[in-house]
Amino acid sequence: RLFYEFFQGFCNHALITLHIDNIRGRNSHHIIETIFKAFGKALRIAVSIDQHIADQIPSTKGSL
Repeated sequence: RLFYEFFQGFCNHALITLHIDNIRGRNSHHIIETIFKAFGKALRIAVSIDQHIADQIPSTKGSL
């Protein structure tokens, strides 16, 4: 339950939409662990500056 609450709170305060898909697994501890790890990697990529477009705003909407 805290797992869901964490991501719900994160989305509410960051004003983002987040989609999490769990393809397979039975052990809830391992499922949650892999989701947090994937979320961390995706978040790091999302906030990193892409050197190919370093002079542009990294947003599909044109502003952050």
